[in-house]
Amino acid sequence: MASQTLNAILVVGPTGSIGKVLCQSLISRKSEFKRIAFFNDTSRPETEEKRALFDTFRNGGMEQVSGQYKDTEPFVGFDCVLMPLGNHAIKFQPTIIDSAITAGVRHFYTSEWGADLSVGSNWTQRYYRDKVFTREHLEKRGHDTDTPDLGWTYIQLGRLTEWSIIKHFGIDNTNYVANIYGTPEGRQSLLPTKDAVAYTMKTLKHPFSTANNGHRRTYRFHGSSPTWNEIFNDLEAITGHKYTVTYHDVETAVEKEARAKRLNDVELELEASHQLIQGRGGTLLPEPFDNALFPDIHPEPVHSVFERVFKDPETRKFIGAP
Repeated sequence: MASQTLNAILVVGPTGSIGKVLCQSLISRKSEFKRIAFFNDTSRPETEEKRALFDTFRNGGMEQVSGQYKDTEPFVGFDCVLMPLGNHAIKFQPTIIDSAITAGVRHFYTSEWGADLSVGSNWTQRYYRDKVFTREHLEKRGHDTDTPDLGWTYIQLGRLTEWSIIKHFGIDNTNYVANIYGTPEGRQSLLPTKDAVAYTMKTLKHPFSTANNGHRRTYRFHGSSPTWNEIFNDLEAITGHKYTVTYHDVETAVEKEARAKRLNDVELELEASHQLIQGRGGTLLPEPFDNALFPDIHPEPVHSVFERVFKDPETRKFIGAP
């Protein structure tokens, strides 16, 4: 069976940290594709910031398609949908998938760009619940008699380097205080956003066939796997401030998660769930890695990423730095 690549790309979730970089990368390489577009979800409110961002995308050569996730028409004419959606939008992926399949789409990049769901207790963690539902939905649709050519790509990298030092994950860069569930020697796999997107772009043009499930792919891209000690050494060297770090028994997050459920506090529940994932080593990416498939990409070291993040006003705000 002949190999194929993905040539008509629609980004659903273009305003997030990964979505914006994906759109910018598609624009920079638009000559390699037949069609590139972003999805404007009309159920969400318009903001000046979003209008300005969409203007930038259109001026760069992207097409805007508008509608709601249950609509079929916006998905017509695309062979691949990228879904870099945030925590609260991931639950809509099965609806997006069904609408897009009806429109003729046959390949999906779901909201992975993170840890391996098969590691440790990840599959049963609340933080990944909607990602699991999405995978199960794809598997089910992939067994339907009318969609044997349905394919998907999972990009796994551990965690985005820039995200590893935000308050949600226990680090207060304003007061130089941290509360970490785990130990100083606990490791996590990190890859910068720009490199995660660079690898993603390569996979779009990586040939595959529908024979032997070749259209159902998982890639693991690794940057580095520093310990918490190494991360805080880097932060202290960059900021010139000593961080006061408290390490907590991982399993105490179980009660925190249960309390969040009783309070119906979704944000706290997600936070506690991720603390369990992080402390149990769930963000450590298992080998084998697929970096060698694309040897021209050289992931930026962690220290360099942190330096860059602290220098840029926008990313400083993102990590809560003064």
